[in-house]
Amino acid sequence: MNKNELEKRVDEADITADPIFSWVMEQGTNCRDLLRAIAPELHIQTANFETQKRLKFHPAMHGIIPDIYATDDKGRVFDIELQMTLPDFLGKRMRYYFSMMDQSLFMQGENYRNLPTTYLILILPTDPLGLDQYRYDTTWSTKGFKYDPLNIGQKLILLNASGTKGKITPRLQGFFDLMRGKINTNDSFIQKLQSDVEKYKTNPERRKELMDYQMKLDDMRYVGEKAGIKTGKEEERIDAIKKMINDYRDLSADNQTILKFLTKNYGAYFSQEELKQFIKNN
Repeated sequence: MNKNELEKRVDEADITADPIFSWVMEQGTNCRDLLRAIAPELHIQTANFETQKRLKFHPAMHGIIPDIYATDDKGRVFDIELQMTLPDFLGKRMRYYFSMMDQSLFMQGENYRNLPTTYLILILPTDPLGLDQYRYDTTWSTKGFKYDPLNIGQKLILLNASGTKGKITPRLQGFFDLMRGKINTNDSFIQKLQSDVEKYKTNPERRKELMDYQMKLDDMRYVGEKAGIKTGKEEERIDAIKKMINDYRDLSADNQTILKFLTKNYGAYFSQEELKQFIKNN
């Protein structure tokens, strides 16, 4: 990748890029306001948070790095993950994330009653369950009971940015639109998020960070191609691209619209010709 291509990718980067999302969520009340948009029923007043917090408790263990790790004024703990592909073995992955959250919260000598309620929130580009819902809520259940009778306190929220059914806040819809490059000028929060994205990209230090990030992605891809293999991440992206194409065809989108969306989300990983080929083959 030459310098001009790198500059172009950085200029086109949006809130879905890992370094940008993490930094933007650190600004002001952005993290709290996003949580409010996702789960207004929780009536969150304040939120303390860390970005890219590493959870690993033994050298031999597989660690995780949540995008956003937050605690609200009621002591509830949130792991917010912005994904631009649908990960393989999603359910198993979520199970492990919950276990790592619990380990980070439960110290030796503490009583089980002190374990807080934990929320794992995944923001996904497409539907993980195929029902076209904006939001799926999952918690422990016991046959014969409507809610969690044992008060286990683990709650999973799956958000589908391409959904059309169900009820979400206008602000969350605005965030979904922002993921696709559409800015709701009537919402001050969405405008602030986009403003912070631009601040990140025009800050020389941050811009260099984003360039390094893009170069690492490109290097990983090059090494995989040279070895004649695809990385697991790339395979996930290809699967997600194929699913997106099919989802948008179901919505009667034309090829140009699909290409625009794919370029916005995957232009950092695939060339225009490659994306056009995906559309042609699917």
